[in-house]
Amino acid sequence: MRAVLLAAGYGTRLDRDLRNDESGLYTHLIGVPKPLLPIGQHPLLSHWIHIFKQCSAISTIVVVVNELHKELYEKWAASLDMKVSIVSDGSICNDQRSGAVACMQLGLQEKKEDTLFIAGDTLFKKDFSFGAVISEFCNLQTTNKGACLILSAPVAEENVSKHGIIEVSDSERVTKFVEKPQPSETTSRLQCPCFYIISRESLQHLEDFLEEMKDKPLKTRDATGTFISELIDRAPVYAHHVSHRYDVGNLQSYLQCHEDFL
Repeated sequence: MRAVLLAAGYGTRLDRDLRNDESGLYTHLIGVPKPLLPIGQHPLLSHWIHIFKQCSAISTIVVVVNELHKELYEKWAASLDMKVSIVSDGSICNDQRSGAVACMQLGLQEKKEDTLFIAGDTLFKKDFSFGAVISEFCNLQTTNKGACLILSAPVAEENVSKHGIIEVSDSERVTKFVEKPQPSETTSRLQCPCFYIISRESLQHLEDFLEEMKDKPLKTRDATGTFISELIDRAPVYAHHVSHRYDVGNLQSYLQCHEDFL
């Protein structure tokens, strides 16, 4: 299985928070890409590398980055004791970004194999069982080779409109994906972080989606959830529930995640 970590974003919200923070305690983090921010004792991405090292299912690791921060990622990768490929989307500013879904395809490097996609600013609690997720995906594959697996986590009422929300059936099959809905627009309180295992057989849907959206505004293919909302109508997609999701999107959420891993 291939693991693709999506790290080509520019972290505009967090960067703004850091620059506006009056305490001056976090100025040293200005300009550091979110996936390389220290979480506990290690950069965020290094926590995923540690997890992957414990799992024989992961054979290839790719990090998709922007050109502006490419050297920082290459320096980080060189410090690791396992091979991690760094692939650039070619952008040097937020306005040049190609969108997260395009970065998903870039991370495939034209290979067709079961692929795990993870947003570079996402982590889960220390009790997160990566092995359990892989086992569930393998079980799904025994009955349908096209089946895909995504994660869900609880979301507070006041935060529903900040996340992609999924609705699931009794069998945990995803029936609907809504991007940042108002709480009144869905009864679900399950957010869908960017952690998707897309089967080899279903990767064609990613290529098809990008082809269909190539002439449309960037917002139609910027967030990864735009692809998931289409995928659920083209392939069986199931949800694996986790207790909590850290989204290192602003200073408050970063500090919470960092402190929990100390």
